[in-house]
Amino acid sequence: MSAQAKGISISIFLISLIIVAIIAGLAGYYLKPSPEVPSQTPAGAQTVTVTETTTRTVTQTPVLPGSGMTIYWIGGAAGDPFDARLYKGATDAAKLLGVKLIYVHTNWDPDKMVQEFKKAISAHPDGIVVMGHPGYDALAPLFEEAAKNGILVTLANVDIPELREKYWYTGYVGQDLYQAGYTLCKVAVEKYSNILKPGTRAAIFSGSWEQPARALRARGCEDALKEAGLIVDRVSHPPSVYGSPSEGVTYVTGYLSAHPDVKLLVFDGGGTTAAAEQYMQAAGKKPGEIIVVGFDLTPGSVKGIKDGYVQMVIDQQPYLQGFLTVLNLVLSKKYLFQGLYIDTGGAIVDNTTVGQVEKLVEQGYR
Repeated sequence: MSAQAKGISISIFLISLIIVAIIAGLAGYYLKPSPEVPSQTPAGAQTVTVTETTTRTVTQTPVLPGSGMTIYWIGGAAGDPFDARLYKGATDAAKLLGVKLIYVHTNWDPDKMVQEFKKAISAHPDGIVVMGHPGYDALAPLFEEAAKNGILVTLANVDIPELREKYWYTGYVGQDLYQAGYTLCKVAVEKYSNILKPGTRAAIFSGSWEQPARALRARGCEDALKEAGLIVDRVSHPPSVYGSPSEGVTYVTGYLSAHPDVKLLVFDGGGTTAAAEQYMQAAGKKPGEIIVVGFDLTPGSVKGIKDGYVQMVIDQQPYLQGFLTVLNLVLSKKYLFQGLYIDTGGAIVDNTTVGQVEKLVEQGYR
C-alpha cells in the first residue's frame, strides 16, 4: 500500500470516529434523565405541581346488625315439612344478620313449648320466638318473666293479640288463622258447588279443638261450611298426629267407614294435609272421590294435588314466619322498632297453579 493511500485510510478512520462520537454525544444529551427542578424558580417562570396518587385496596369485614345477639326459636317437630320451612327461614335470617340462632323442637306439644320457653329464659338470650299454641294463660307469666330479664319475645304462627298489646316489641308473623280457614272453605264450597250443596256432610280433622288459639283455622272452616248449609262433623285426633301424620290413618279410615256419605274432608295441619293421599289410599278411595282441602304447601301436599287426592290448600308461607320473626327481634333490640304484625298467607293453590310453585316447594321456600 502506498503512503498516500495509507494516509487516506487513516483520515477516513479518524473522520468515522469523530462522526460516531458526535452521534453518541447527541444521543446522550437527549436520552439523559431530566435535571431536577432547581429549588428557586426564576422570576416570571410558572410553577408546575405534580401530584402522585397511590391506590390501595383495603378489605373490611362488615359488622352485621345482629352480631353478638342470641335468639332462641321454639319450633315444631323435627322432620315435619312445615317445621322445616320455619327452620330454613330462621337460619337464613340468622346468617344474613349475624345472629346466633338456637332452634329447638317441641313436636308441636303446647306443654313442651312452655317448657322450652322456660329453658330459653334461663339462658338469658337477647330474644325468643315462640308460637302461641299454649294460649294466653300459659304464656303470659313467661312473657312477664322475660321482660323483667330484658329479653324480647315475639310471636309466630299462632297469634295472641293481648300479649302484643302489652309488650311494644312483641310482633306477630303468620296468618290470620280464622280468616284463612274461613277463606279456604268458602272457596271450596264455591268451586265445588255442584257437589257441596246444602245438607251435604263435611268433616274437619283437628288436634286442636280444645285449644282456642290453635283451633282458629278449623273454626273458620266450620263457620264457612255451616253458612253454606253443610252438615259439619268435628273429628278429633291427638296433637301428636301433627308431628307424626302416619298416626292419623286410623282416625281417617275409622271416620270414613262410619260416614260413607261424607263429601268433603278438611285437615287443619300441614302434616295431616301432606298425608291426605296416604289416608285416602288407606281408605280405598280414588283420586277426587272425596273432596279434600287443607293447609300449607309441602312436598306431600303438592304431590297430593298433582295426583288428584287433594283439591286445594291455602299457603301460609312458613319460610317467612321463620325469617321475619328473627328480623323482627333484631329490629326491636338494636333499633327500638315496635314489633311488626305481618300476615303471611292467603293464596290458594290447586291443580291449575301448583306447577308455578312446585320448584320453590322443593327448595324449601314455599
